[in-house]
Amino acid sequence: MNSKRVYYRSLPVLIAVSLFRLDVYAQNAPTYSEHIAPILHTHCVTCHRTDGIAPFSLDNFRDAEANAERIAEVVTSASMPPWKPDPFYGPFDGEPEITVAEADNLVAWATNGSPQGDTALSLTPTIPSWTLGEPDLIVSMEEAYSVNPGDSLEHRNFVLPIDLGEQQWVRAVDILPDRGSSAAIRRARVAIDESGTGRTVEADDPLPGYPGLIIDHAAFPQGHILIWSPGQTPTAEQPGLAWSLEPGDDLILQLTLQPRSEAIPVQASVGLYFSDEAPALRPVGLGLNSKALEIPAGNADYVVQDRYRLPVAVDVLELFPYMHYLGKTIEITASLPDGTEVGLLQIEDWDFNWQDSYRYADPLHLPAGTSIEAKFTFDNSSANPNNPSNPPVVVRHGDTMMDEMAEVLLQVLPVLPGDTEALVENLALKAARNDIIGLQAQLRNNENNAVAHNDLGVRYLDIGQLQLARDHFGQAITIDPNYAEPHFNLSSLLLAENNTQGAIEELRRAVEIAPDYAEAHNNLGGLLASVGLVDDAVIYYRLAIQFNPRHSEALYNLGNVMLSRGLRVAAIQHYRDALSYAPNDAEVHSNLARALTDQNELDEAVVHYQRAIDINPELAPALIGLAWIRATAPSANLRRSAEALMLAEQTVRLVGAEHPEVLDTLAAAYAAQGRFDDAVATAQKAAAAARVTPGYESTAPAIDERIALYILFKPYRIP
Repeated sequence: MNSKRVYYRSLPVLIAVSLFRLDVYAQNAPTYSEHIAPILHTHCVTCHRTDGIAPFSLDNFRDAEANAERIAEVVTSASMPPWKPDPFYGPFDGEPEITVAEADNLVAWATNGSPQGDTALSLTPTIPSWTLGEPDLIVSMEEAYSVNPGDSLEHRNFVLPIDLGEQQWVRAVDILPDRGSSAAIRRARVAIDESGTGRTVEADDPLPGYPGLIIDHAAFPQGHILIWSPGQTPTAEQPGLAWSLEPGDDLILQLTLQPRSEAIPVQASVGLYFSDEAPALRPVGLGLNSKALEIPAGNADYVVQDRYRLPVAVDVLELFPYMHYLGKTIEITASLPDGTEVGLLQIEDWDFNWQDSYRYADPLHLPAGTSIEAKFTFDNSSANPNNPSNPPVVVRHGDTMMDEMAEVLLQVLPVLPGDTEALVENLALKAARNDIIGLQAQLRNNENNAVAHNDLGVRYLDIGQLQLARDHFGQAITIDPNYAEPHFNLSSLLLAENNTQGAIEELRRAVEIAPDYAEAHNNLGGLLASVGLVDDAVIYYRLAIQFNPRHSEALYNLGNVMLSRGLRVAAIQHYRDALSYAPNDAEVHSNLARALTDQNELDEAVVHYQRAIDINPELAPALIGLAWIRATAPSANLRRSAEALMLAEQTVRLVGAEHPEVLDTLAAAYAAQGRFDDAVATAQKAAAAARVTPGYESTAPAIDERIALYILFKPYRIP
């Protein structure tokens, strides 16, 4: 079958300026006040204004008059308003909509002397504000950051803590620079930091924020792209696609800053718009990239490609291409199963200073079996005015501006909700493959790169290649004996091989090398507890919390130890602390509820059991714990016998009918329903199971007492 190429795109609104009409305008030339100011204020002054990011202002007559010839030139060449995608791609939200008539007016005005006209009609510049209305929550930089004079872009990250009492669903994000800050802010990204690492890094920097283009402790919300540019009109996610923001999360506002001839104080706020409903749909981030870049010095047309075959049908919602200063062109196409080739995006004159994300005005449907391909071209010659090296040098993949990247992130929505997990799992394998290829390329250039060996070992471990992982962890340790991470990762490998003692020794070595390695302390505590060394485990849990007070896993583990020792008040406090940093951890909610039940604080226990079940409907301890309260609570307001029986029966389906606690709870639920014969028979099985199940022997007498109640047609009630 012959392939055919199609583009889902209408012709651009502005095709050409009708220069033949200028003789008409000469007799009735447009004026600034009546014709030109409205055009400039609609299309230009968001950037071209006093204190704006553009190099000159157009928000008043004098500045517009001084730049009249330049205005005519850029609209004639269609280089302004700026728009990087080639025609016939899209249509995308936010495309410039300057019409032929408006362009004709601008050219005619410049050609005929730039008359001002009636000053009474002059417009007042619009002060930038929230374009989607007042946000539901505004979080702001606490203090201004000074952008010093220079000629290189700066990337600065600012931590914005969020004071949330409960989970919120975010449908849109906007950014509002303080007045004067717009002169330096060229672009912004918003990422989520669940770990609190950003706060630690920022605290170590004497200035507001901290530097870095790529940070590993924060990311876009899963399946979402949060990019902002000056003049960009933010759009809300389509209905059903809001993303989750949790208590304890921090926003990381990354600003790309353009220095000027004088220092500029920069401060900005992020506006969040909430949805009343949880999303019904889950978008997925689909990445195409090449991490094996090696661009020869002087090569003006270096090409790399990546492709992916869709295992399921999707709708493409948005694209975010990314390269650094050597980027030249990018083309993204889709080859449909019937041979049709669809153009998704093409940029022929890549400019790092104008990178943006592009959201389709209408989602683009791609059937299962479609092959998506991204083609990146780079110019590493001295003819590239943006080349940061003169003379050119070999450039490889990396995170700094002297390195290069070739990436495009697509936001896609599986057409069938049941296909989401299959797509995510398939993309994880693709990401592992690309990472492995990139890390292998790094090692070909430097076989003594301990970090690359460690990272490659992790990726092999992810895909179950244990021997390859072991080899690379071993090489990382040989190259750098004082590198703690390969010991930590080797412990995971040994644990996968059921070598607990070996895993413990590797973790001991990791914390010996890096005494502040909180994750290693926590994992070491967990393994020591698993072999009965609980006192030692407590020491390492406390060390993990000392070095990272937000370490929810260590707080949870310490709570479990306290609960096992009957120290319920201490356990409850540790669980509460863990939830403040991990509010969606079902197991923490469940164990907190159990501790509260032991304290007879049943009302709050119900709340946490229910929250655990909402997060994980198949969490057996939460199901059986809530069933117990619903069947046996002393307060009639808490008892719900039908729900108790449903929860208990669901737990039996999950774990089987041999567990003494499950059987005991099922018997109590039968009794609450008045089914005393079933209650007696089930409780007898529970007592028998308790007598032969390690750890439950002491519960058998209490179950016998409940059997006596059921024989007398009495349900059991918590004292």
